[in-house]
Amino acid sequence: MAVQREFADKWAYDLDIQSIHNGEIYDINVLNQSIETILATAYGERLFNPSFGSDVPYRLFNIMSTAQGERILDDVATALKKWEDRITINKSELKLKINVDDNSVTIVIPYTIKRSKLRSIFKKKIINT
Repeated sequence: MAVQREFADKWAYDLDIQSIHNGEIYDINVLNQSIETILATAYGERLFNPSFGSDVPYRLFNIMSTAQGERILDDVATALKKWEDRITINKSELKLKINVDDNSVTIVIPYTIKRSKLRSIFKKKIINT
C-alpha cells in the first residue's frame, strides 16, 4: 500500500478541470511534452509504431543551410499535424535559430490549442555535444 501511495505522489499532476475534456488532456505542459516527444523520436524508433515521430533527429546536426533549415521546419509541421491533433500550428510562424558559437539549434513553435483557443509557444534549445 505504501508503494502505491509513493508512486501516486510522484506522478500526480495539478490539472485544472478545464484542461481535461473527454479523457483528453489540454494542459500546456502536457502538450509541450508531447511536442518534444514527437520531435525527439526518430521514425522507426518505436518498435510497435515505426511511423511515429519525425525526421528532425536525422536532420538536426547535418551541415546546416537554408534548404536544410526549411526541411527541418517542414518535418516539424508534418509530424505535429499527424501526431498532435489537439493543437494547430501555422507553418509560417515556425522558427529555427542556429547558433554556431555554441553548436546549438533552437526550435520555436507557436501553436493554438484547438479546444480552448489559447495560444502558447514551444521553445527548445538543442545543443550538439
